[in-house]
Amino acid sequence: MPGRRRCRRSYAEVPAYPGAVEFTPEELEALRLADIEGLTQIEAAEKMGVSQPTFHRILKEARRKASMAVVGGASIDVTGNVVRTFKCRNCGYSWKEPFTSGIMEAVCPNCGSVISPVRPGRRRRRRGCWKD
Repeated sequence: MPGRRRCRRSYAEVPAYPGAVEFTPEELEALRLADIEGLTQIEAAEKMGVSQPTFHRILKEARRKASMAVVGGASIDVTGNVVRTFKCRNCGYSWKEPFTSGIMEAVCPNCGSVISPVRPGRRRRRRGCWKD
Protein backbone atom coordinates (compact mmCIF):
# COMPACT_ATOMS: atom_id res chain seq x y z
CA MET A 1 0.00 0.00 0.00
CA PRO A 2 1.50 3.35 -0.98
CA GLY A 3 2.14 6.02 1.59
CA ARG A 4 0.04 9.14 1.84
CA ARG A 5 0.71 11.99 -0.54
CA ARG A 6 2.80 14.67 1.15
CA CYS A 7 2.51 18.38 0.55
CA ARG A 8 5.39 19.74 -1.55
CA ARG A 9 6.62 23.31 -1.61
CA SER A 10 7.94 25.18 -4.59
CA TYR A 11 10.02 28.30 -4.06
CA ALA A 12 10.79 28.97 -7.70
CA GLU A 13 9.04 31.77 -9.51
CA VAL A 14 7.54 30.64 -12.78
CA PRO A 15 8.54 32.98 -15.60
CA ALA A 16 6.05 33.78 -18.33
CA TYR A 17 7.45 33.25 -21.81
CA PRO A 18 6.17 35.86 -24.24
CA GLY A 19 5.34 34.80 -27.76
CA ALA A 20 5.37 31.28 -29.09
CA VAL A 21 7.73 28.37 -28.63
CA GLU A 22 8.76 27.13 -32.08
CA PHE A 23 9.16 23.40 -32.73
CA THR A 24 10.88 21.94 -35.77
CA PRO A 25 9.47 18.82 -37.45
CA GLU A 26 12.47 16.82 -36.20
CA GLU A 27 11.73 17.80 -32.60
CA LEU A 28 8.08 16.80 -32.94
CA GLU A 29 9.08 13.46 -34.46
CA ALA A 30 11.59 12.86 -31.65
CA LEU A 31 8.92 13.56 -29.01
CA ARG A 32 6.46 11.27 -30.78
CA LEU A 33 8.89 8.37 -31.11
CA ALA A 34 10.34 8.59 -27.59
CA ASP A 35 7.38 9.66 -25.48
CA ILE A 36 4.27 8.50 -27.35
CA GLU A 37 5.47 5.29 -29.04
CA GLY A 38 7.88 4.45 -26.20
CA LEU A 39 10.86 3.54 -28.39
CA THR A 40 14.38 3.54 -27.01
CA GLN A 41 16.74 6.25 -28.24
CA ILE A 42 18.61 3.75 -30.41
CA GLU A 43 15.42 2.46 -32.07
CA ALA A 44 14.07 5.99 -32.58
CA ALA A 45 17.39 7.22 -34.00
CA GLU A 46 17.35 4.39 -36.54
CA LYS A 47 13.81 5.32 -37.60
CA MET A 48 14.79 8.98 -38.01
CA GLY A 49 18.03 8.13 -39.79
CA VAL A 50 20.33 9.91 -37.33
CA SER A 51 22.87 8.79 -34.75
CA GLN A 52 21.82 8.17 -31.15
CA PRO A 53 23.73 11.20 -29.77
CA THR A 54 22.09 13.44 -32.39
CA PHE A 55 18.68 12.03 -31.49
CA HIS A 56 19.40 12.70 -27.82
CA ARG A 57 20.25 16.36 -28.56
CA ILE A 58 17.07 16.81 -30.63
CA LEU A 59 14.94 15.17 -27.92
CA LYS A 60 16.55 17.21 -25.13
CA GLU A 61 15.81 20.48 -26.94
CA ALA A 62 12.24 19.37 -27.74
CA ARG A 63 11.54 18.49 -24.11
CA ARG A 64 13.00 21.84 -22.97
CA LYS A 65 10.70 23.69 -25.36
CA ALA A 66 7.68 21.61 -24.31
CA SER A 67 8.41 22.40 -20.66
CA MET A 68 8.68 26.11 -21.46
CA ALA A 69 5.30 25.99 -23.18
CA VAL A 70 3.58 24.07 -20.37
CA VAL A 71 5.09 25.86 -17.36
CA GLY A 72 5.37 29.34 -18.84
CA GLY A 73 2.06 29.34 -20.68
CA ALA A 74 3.59 30.04 -24.08
CA SER A 75 1.84 29.05 -27.27
CA ILE A 76 3.29 26.40 -29.57
CA ASP A 77 4.22 27.05 -33.19
CA VAL A 78 5.47 24.46 -35.68
CA THR A 79 8.00 25.66 -38.24
CA GLY A 80 8.98 23.85 -41.41
CA ASN A 81 7.11 21.41 -43.59
CA VAL A 82 5.05 18.93 -41.62
CA VAL A 83 3.04 16.36 -43.57
CA ARG A 84 0.47 13.79 -42.52
CA THR A 85 0.21 10.36 -44.07
CA PHE A 86 -3.22 9.07 -45.01
CA LYS A 87 -4.10 5.49 -45.96
CA CYS A 88 -7.47 4.44 -47.28
CA ARG A 89 -9.02 1.50 -45.45
CA ASN A 90 -11.14 0.55 -48.46
CA CYS A 91 -8.62 0.45 -51.32
CA GLY A 92 -5.25 0.61 -49.48
CA TYR A 93 -4.05 3.73 -51.33
CA SER A 94 -1.72 5.98 -49.27
CA TRP A 95 -0.76 9.65 -49.80
CA LYS A 96 0.63 12.64 -47.92
CA GLU A 97 -0.87 16.09 -47.32
CA PRO A 98 0.61 19.15 -45.60
CA PHE A 99 -0.44 19.57 -41.97
CA THR A 100 -1.35 23.22 -42.54
CA SER A 101 -4.32 22.23 -44.67
CA GLY A 102 -6.43 22.26 -41.47
CA ILE A 103 -8.53 19.21 -42.35
CA MET A 104 -9.02 16.42 -39.86
CA GLU A 105 -10.36 13.98 -42.42
CA ALA A 106 -9.48 13.52 -46.07
CA VAL A 107 -11.12 12.12 -49.17
CA CYS A 108 -9.24 9.30 -50.87
CA PRO A 109 -8.17 10.44 -54.34
CA ASN A 110 -8.40 6.83 -55.57
CA CYS A 111 -11.87 5.68 -54.42
CA GLY A 112 -13.46 8.80 -52.85
CA SER A 113 -14.08 7.45 -49.32
CA VAL A 114 -13.61 9.69 -46.25
CA ILE A 115 -10.80 8.66 -43.90
CA SER A 116 -8.72 9.91 -40.94
CA PRO A 117 -4.91 10.19 -40.70
CA VAL A 118 -2.92 7.03 -40.01
CA ARG A 119 -2.32 6.42 -36.31
CA PRO A 120 0.50 4.04 -35.48
CA GLY A 121 -0.02 1.27 -32.94
CA ARG A 122 1.00 2.11 -29.41
CA ARG A 123 3.69 0.32 -27.46
CA ARG A 124 3.62 0.89 -23.75
CA ARG A 125 6.23 -0.01 -21.22
CA ARG A 126 4.89 -1.46 -18.02
CA ARG A 127 6.81 -3.01 -15.16
CA GLY A 128 10.00 -3.43 -17.12
CA CYS A 129 8.59 -5.20 -20.18
CA TRP A 130 7.18 -4.12 -23.54
CA LYS A 131 3.57 -4.89 -24.33
CA ASP A 132 1.82 -4.15 -27.60
